Amino acid sequence: MAISGEGREMMLEKASSAVTYSMGTPKKRTELDRQERSNVVVSGRPKRWRIDVQLPDLRESLESLEQLWQDKDKRLKVLRTLSNPWPKERHPLHNEHFTPSDTITRSELPEANAAPVPPDVFRQRLLSATSEKGARQVIRTQLLRCETPRDINRVVAAALVLGRPARLHLAALHEPIMRALYRCRNNVSDSAILDCLSGLRSRFSIYGIPFDPQFIQLGLKFAARTRSVKGMKKYLHALKERRAKMTSNVFRAIIAKFSIGHRGLGEIRNGRWRRADLLQVLTGFDDCKHLPPEDQYHLETFLDREDWQYLHGWIAVLARCRHTDAIWREWERWKTSESRIHPKPLASAHCFNTTRLRGDYWFLEQMTYSGGLKEAWLILAESEIDFGALKERIRNYLLEGVEHAGICWSETIRQDLLRKYDTDLRKVESALGVRWVPSPDSEDGSEGHHELTEDQWTVMERLAAKDFKLEEDFGYPYDGEGEEAIVPLRDRPLHDAEELEEEKPKRPWVRVKMHGGP
Repeated sequence: MAISGEGREMMLEKASSAVTYSMGTPKKRTELDRQERSNVVVSGRPKRWRIDVQLPDLRESLESLEQLWQDKDKRLKVLRTLSNPWPKERHPLHNEHFTPSDTITRSELPEANAAPVPPDVFRQRLLSATSEKGARQVIRTQLLRCETPRDINRVVAAALVLGRPARLHLAALHEPIMRALYRCRNNVSDSAILDCLSGLRSRFSIYGIPFDPQFIQLGLKFAARTRSVKGMKKYLHALKERRAKMTSNVFRAIIAKFSIGHRGLGEIRNGRWRRADLLQVLTGFDDCKHLPPEDQYHLETFLDREDWQYLHGWIAVLARCRHTDAIWREWERWKTSESRIHPKPLASAHCFNTTRLRGDYWFLEQMTYSGGLKEAWLILAESEIDFGALKERIRNYLLEGVEHAGICWSETIRQDLLRKYDTDLRKVESALGVRWVPSPDSEDGSEGHHELTEDQWTVMERLAAKDFKLEEDFGYPYDGEGEEAIVPLRDRPLHDAEELEEEKPKRPWVRVKMHGGP
């Protein structure tokens, strides 16, 4: 729309008067001025919102978001209280804020998820390396990209044929080889990794390459995972030949691989050991009993009973093997140990905050797990531990052999025994698929009747199953008597194969010639 010159001048006059009105001297507003300003002036500033003046649904959403922001750190507090806690905040290092100069070039390790290098390209790069450092870097780069034992064997074979210097690179690169072996777990079984490690040990021995002790420790862990008595014997003997001491961390790590946890998490991947085989690894191999004690190399020969970190795991694995006699012998040794005769305080808020109380309670708990209830009550009497301070699970086990209580009997045990009867009755009712309905006329609920909660055919099938157990017994090796041995890994595809539906015989087709009409 075109605007004439007079209209343009009128607009400029109004704009100048508006500026004069807003910026100049104040004057009294008229009703016309107010109406014009209400029609023309529009504020471009966004409206400010507040939580307490919003609509109900929007206000609740904002309040929940604000509460979530305030509670953002509580998740870490919960994670730190679990059995596998969230790592604590690390303390700042003295060189954490050090910024290197731009002129300094730092070599970075290649990414493990980088694209794999073909074997022929790797061999060409290894041959064209001009220095030992460059050749070692090429081998390291290739090892960090290996994903199967075959890839690792190719790298090792290429380095072995290049002479003594390249072979010594393999001895120095034990850390990348171990990382490659762990990465292979995503694609192959633990037994395949153990076979690969044993093959590397044989090759290193043939070519005279030092076999790092960390390889031996890794072999022990994978032999424990795969339940291989032969592998445990091989690597324990190798460690004994070197006269090397097994650290407490390695000792406890090997015991943890025996799947002795009461929650059964280790059995998901590693399975269960056979009790007779595990006792060989712990107390002596059958074909080595004729050797003198100093020449034997089972796991007990690496035990340091003066160190609690060793003794803690040793007693636990004996309990899972139900070796009550061995635990009792260890208890007799413990009563004369320095840690029990002269106890020291522990930096812990637990009620058993001395070395004596901690050890006595651990022996009592593990003896209970092993099934030696008579010996467990004797330990309770000698240790002077209050029965009420025990875990509920331990009290329930002890009450299974309450006839051995002796001098430990008290009113607390009597009340706990009544509670256990009620708990056991509820377990039986749950297994039978019934529940107790008290009578309305009964004041204490002692009179009533049972009613069904499940179909009885389903209940009977569950009770008739071979693997039915009223309580789970995770963490215990199997005896092989009345229990099926774990299917070997090579036979799992056969046993786990799905059944195919039977194909119906096909009816033969008859070709019929159709004649057209006349």
